Amino acid sequence: MDIGTLIAKRYRIKSPIGHGGMGQVWMADDEHLGRGVAVKTMTPASGLTPAQLAQDAARFEREAKAVAKLDHTGLAAVYDLGVETGTHYLVMQYVQGLDLGDYIAEREYLTLQEAAAVGVQICSVLAATHARQVVHRDLKPGNVRIRTDGVVKVLDFGVAAILDGDTKKLTTTGERLGTFQYMAPEQVMGEPVDPRTDLYALGCLFHEMLTGSPVFEHEAPLMVPSLHTEAAPEPLRVRRPDLPGDVEALVLELLAKKPADRPAHAGDVYRRLAAHLPGPGSPEGALVPWVEPDPCRPFHHPMAPDARPVRQWARTADTA
Repeated sequence: MDIGTLIAKRYRIKSPIGHGGMGQVWMADDEHLGRGVAVKTMTPASGLTPAQLAQDAARFEREAKAVAKLDHTGLAAVYDLGVETGTHYLVMQYVQGLDLGDYIAEREYLTLQEAAAVGVQICSVLAATHARQVVHRDLKPGNVRIRTDGVVKVLDFGVAAILDGDTKKLTTTGERLGTFQYMAPEQVMGEPVDPRTDLYALGCLFHEMLTGSPVFEHEAPLMVPSLHTEAAPEPLRVRRPDLPGDVEALVLELLAKKPADRPAHAGDVYRRLAAHLPGPGSPEGALVPWVEPDPCRPFHHPMAPDARPVRQWARTADTA
């Protein structure tokens, strides 16, 4: 795929914006509706057999159909799906903002309120997807985007598992899909996954948000999976003694080696995090323009309008 390519006679490729679970993600113009969109194109690995290529194409199509069935503010909307000159493509809502990895890097680590604000929004997404029997399997900072208004979006269901009879047909036995630093022990071992697999990854995210570092690191990256299966995670308060004990206990439960020892569902995690959410701010504060994404904003100013047009209207009223 090249810059300037026109897909389906309407999506004009502008620039690459990242790599998804199964291919390249592009910024594009929808020339029919005059809006920016994200286009994901499937990039097959080299040397695959026709059967393996067909399997990847089926998984790619499955992502679109799985997410398209969901209606949640924390998911990027699916607009279109098709094949252009042999290349499978998926057209989705373009989410402007900062990914969680960059957000953490800019701050070294997050406050408890910031981490809770991000966490409960992810829990809300996971509750919706898990209710539809969809497991993300690749929850990581690069797949979590904080919009400029503070709304958190979970992206890239390219390696999602659908927990029904088709899963075994579409996933090779023993295949490990995901990202090493956030991979649950059952993924490492090639065992069946379920919603608690995503909760393990959420525990990895919490540890990284609150300490600035992944749960497990090794100078040889290929050693990291074995740490997830064998090594005990460092308790949060070893590095952050200011954090309350209930948060440390929650993260350690999320990082339990056995799925049965983790919280039962995303709603339970939400319930336990909600006590640490930021409280509402003053109405005046909602009208102050902001520049950087702030995951606390939806809780400080729930349902508040964008400050920029509000101030413009105020100036117009003042001069009238």
